[in-house]
Amino acid sequence: MRSGAATVCSPEALADAGVPPPVDGGIPSHGESSSPELVLTLSTRSSLVVVSSALVLAALPLFMVGGLAVQIRAELGLTEAALGGAVTTGFIVGALSAPFGGRIADRIGPRTALYLGGSLSALSLSGLGVVADSWGEMAAFLALAGLAISVTDPGLAILVNDSVTEDIHGLAFGVKEASIPAATLAAGAAVPAIALTIGWRWAFAVGLLPLLAVALLLRKIPGRPQRIAEDHPPTGTTGDPVKAPTKAVAITAVAAALGTTAASGVGVFLTESAVAMGMSPGAAGVLLAAGGVAGIITRVSTGVTADRSGGPQFRLIAGMLVVGAATIALGGSGNNLLLIVGTIGAFTGGWGWTGLYFLSLVKSSPSNPGAVAGIGAAGLGVGNAAGPILFGLTAQSISFRAAWLAAGAVAGLASLLMLAARRQMTP
Repeated sequence: MRSGAATVCSPEALADAGVPPPVDGGIPSHGESSSPELVLTLSTRSSLVVVSSALVLAALPLFMVGGLAVQIRAELGLTEAALGGAVTTGFIVGALSAPFGGRIADRIGPRTALYLGGSLSALSLSGLGVVADSWGEMAAFLALAGLAISVTDPGLAILVNDSVTEDIHGLAFGVKEASIPAATLAAGAAVPAIALTIGWRWAFAVGLLPLLAVALLLRKIPGRPQRIAEDHPPTGTTGDPVKAPTKAVAITAVAAALGTTAASGVGVFLTESAVAMGMSPGAAGVLLAAGGVAGIITRVSTGVTADRSGGPQFRLIAGMLVVGAATIALGGSGNNLLLIVGTIGAFTGGWGWTGLYFLSLVKSSPSNPGAVAGIGAAGLGVGNAAGPILFGLTAQSISFRAAWLAAGAVAGLASLLMLAARRQMTP
């Protein structure tokens, strides 16, 4: 069981890092009951709440603008394309800056990275709710949200690696990745009520809830001794730091980009696709909600499964993408029953693997978890930005059925690339 870098280092290393030794002057044996074990338990619980709250806080500006699109466009006089372009700007900025954000998070540590990301998110929410009165201001504050994600996502990967016991890493990453769709479902019901009563700008105050959770709980999580993290990184049998090959990590990022391109396009245009294929608007909305719930369950349950098997899960991710590819292609047949199958498959197999992805990156490269998580987040960000655009263009120029079939093919290619990357990973 891993309880953080400080618990596996020598007393001399701890002293050099400025960490006081235990009261008895030694490190407790496995049979002794000690307060560090209690601190670890409390730290793990706090970390799980921070993991879910911090990512929701970082992503909230981008998703809330989508949920408030009708009210925002009416007041600011923006077209659908203009508002969509502003949201895409945020995703692109986040994707481009994520590799750098990951390196920064490795250097400054998870707590400082999360404080930084939370501050950027708070500025973004405040700017959108108080200042933004034009497309340029809207895009600028959404770009700030993209920067927040680029630091927060890698910071959370390091936090899980350092502060959560190793036997529930999969669960922690699953909870992390399930937090956004869960918050989106909740906000979809609560935020419009605020926007239609006291105004859409007040809806951004919802962000104070995860901000409060992060601010209160993050300080309860022991920070890792930075000198120990730098001077004594995890090593393999040869004594060298354990890092995944850069080329293999890059291939997984391309695969992740393709996978999220397919799934995000389906997710954004699901209700419109369903109506175009003959389903009622009410039934299409229920189908979207059902897909979201299925995705949440998948992200958490596959994380629990990964904890039982241990190690990176690239093979499982590839298998899930195959299922997603096949079911998405079936969803484009025009049959309502197959559309339901395709929707559930898209949200589970096609999109439910992101927690496993971050888990696998960190397991493969424990010496630089922030850096590899940043590269992975960049791939996911590219897919989230490109998917709706490409799916919409295909649907507009050909048909929704063609867009579903193309998305299935892209998911299949993502599966092949994930398997290719797995073969290059260090065993």
